[in-house]
Amino acid sequence: MRRLFEYFCLLLSAVFFYTAEAAALSLAQETPAVTVRLQTNTDRINARQDILVLAEFDIDRGWHILSPAGGDIGLPTNIDWTLPAGYKLEEGRWSQAREFNNDGLVQYVYEGKAYYLARITPPENAAGKAAFSVQVSWQACAEECRPESRRFNFTLPVTEKHLSPAKAWYDSLRAAEKTFLLTEDKIPELADEPAFLFVLLLAFAGGIILNLMPCIFPVLSLKAIALVKGAKRSRKARADALLYTAGVLLSFLLTAFVLAWLRQSGEKAGWGFQLQSPLFVAVLLGIFVVILFMFLDLIKVNNPFTDPMVRLSVKARRFSSFLTGVFSVVIATPCTAPFMGIAIGYALTRPVYYYYPIFLTLGLGYAFPFLILGFFPKLLAGILPKPGKWMVTLKRIFVIPVFLTCVWLGWVLYSQLAARPAVNEYGAVWHAYDAGKVSEAVNNGQKVFIDFTAKWCLICLANEKAALDTAEFAEIVREKNILLFKADWTNRDAEITQALEYYGRSSIPLYVYYDGEKMQVLPQLLTPGVIKDKLR
Repeated sequence: MRRLFEYFCLLLSAVFFYTAEAAALSLAQETPAVTVRLQTNTDRINARQDILVLAEFDIDRGWHILSPAGGDIGLPTNIDWTLPAGYKLEEGRWSQAREFNNDGLVQYVYEGKAYYLARITPPENAAGKAAFSVQVSWQACAEECRPESRRFNFTLPVTEKHLSPAKAWYDSLRAAEKTFLLTEDKIPELADEPAFLFVLLLAFAGGIILNLMPCIFPVLSLKAIALVKGAKRSRKARADALLYTAGVLLSFLLTAFVLAWLRQSGEKAGWGFQLQSPLFVAVLLGIFVVILFMFLDLIKVNNPFTDPMVRLSVKARRFSSFLTGVFSVVIATPCTAPFMGIAIGYALTRPVYYYYPIFLTLGLGYAFPFLILGFFPKLLAGILPKPGKWMVTLKRIFVIPVFLTCVWLGWVLYSQLAARPAVNEYGAVWHAYDAGKVSEAVNNGQKVFIDFTAKWCLICLANEKAALDTAEFAEIVREKNILLFKADWTNRDAEITQALEYYGRSSIPLYVYYDGEKMQVLPQLLTPGVIKDKLR
């Protein structure tokens, strides 16, 4: 079954978008005691993407090699790079070594397996081909020690296409990252990668739950009631439901296409990129203000949500159902259900051909309640009382969440334009996210908590209210001397987007905690109990 879905993904990719799926370049050389493999995350270069290089040392039983730290005696393992002009090498990351006492002389050694991970940044004007040379030297020891070395030479062509690392690369990194010290290069999600079919199930569930979110539930509830009450024939109800579903699916596919296009163009865009634009937020605010005025009967327009039986032709009414589906996805933009966020995050860390089946499944889940009502209108009609004053009362009640949505969008827009930092009343001091300061703190053994959030992320705001902006959280922070960083993604921020990629995510919320020894990712839904358990 999973294989069929994979083929389906590939077919959709061919229909909607082209993607460059890169292979992992792998080179290997062997000595009597050590086999060295050099693997890159891509066999091509994109000037807007870093190159990751993983060196694997496979050490025969009974032998060991010295770490770069060396010790009191012996030659440390060393990797020396020769790079093309303009290419920059970030300091490499090594596996954690074991302390070895040799007749009172301390050495730091590797046994069995050892890994080295380096990051290379191409220049903006990279073109043609780039030649790399790597000299790897070490000292292999058993009963006696001998120095050894090997040289790797490889050339990578430059392309304009976005490159998605091959699965072989992730498999190698999954094995390597368990041996690294705490670094930003660790990707904790790799160890517990969910199955594709399970992600599709989460996407479908997230789409259904999206209907219950406060920014869209009032509007769609009245649409559902109108669908049941206004449909004189079951045939028309089915047609309306199918056209609504078509509008929803088209909108989700268009969103997937835009995200794929942005990624293919080299842009680092995650879910919620639309809300990072003040113009989009302003337009969305205007739409909700119009909806609010219609709920209050302050303006009279042909409203496709509340009056499907407007005096138009049959074709116009059906077109209205299609547009309702499109429009509902637009106004649902600020609301992301938890399951929906997991599915989208999974999609955005995979090649672009994964986008389409996952977003289609989201759309099917989102439209599913309307499909059920369209084909079985008596399900709701049998529950609802006869039309009367209760419908007016319900409409007035729904004014409240719509009004709150307007207030919230206005606050988001103000926050984007004013960019004022939030103040915690309980004394917890939040620092603006800085990758360098985070790395420095972690390397010094400091406990660090990072909150990836945004003013337009409802789940983020709910988590902050329930668990982070509390006296209990502030007390834990003071007691354990935790350094707090807030990565505010309300506006577009390349550094935060890159940080999300480091942790294998393309969406928020994300909560990362370094306890001085290890790193852990907290659940997307926070409670005081979760905070006490994870930060204990």
